[in-house]
Amino acid sequence: MFFESQLNAVFAPFISGGMFLALTTISILLSSVTTLFYKVLVNQAEMKEVRKSMESYREAANAAQKEKNITKMNENVSRMMELNKKYFSLSTKPLLFSLVVFALVFPWMTGEFAGVTVKLPFSVPFVGASVGWFGWYFLLAVPSSVIMRKLLDVQ
Repeated sequence: MFFESQLNAVFAPFISGGMFLALTTISILLSSVTTLFYKVLVNQAEMKEVRKSMESYREAANAAQKEKNITKMNENVSRMMELNKKYFSLSTKPLLFSLVVFALVFPWMTGEFAGVTVKLPFSVPFVGASVGWFGWYFLLAVPSSVIMRKLLDVQ
């Protein structure tokens, strides 16, 4: 891979500290970078407004359904779907940037962390008490992404 030597150089200090440290750092770094893409590339005020409007149409559709007013319910669902398309289009650009980063880093991680397992201090249902590199990445990336989104007020 073309970027393998560059990634080795960038992450060498973490890898020298051990695979656990390296994997933890890279996981948190990747989730932070993708969150920054969303912060920088998406108009957060517009995204917030779209979500707020979608919620109001959802509530109106639910109310119309309870009243058995199918026409009004369909109008609200239709408006909600239009807003959903807009929401998706706003999210596309940062998603593409994130995919490029993952396309570069994940093959390297697969080679670098092959066979690495992390022993968990607890047992996870359906997983057990240890996970491979991707399981550890996933266990760290999800909460760190949520935390970063809250800190940066990303919609």
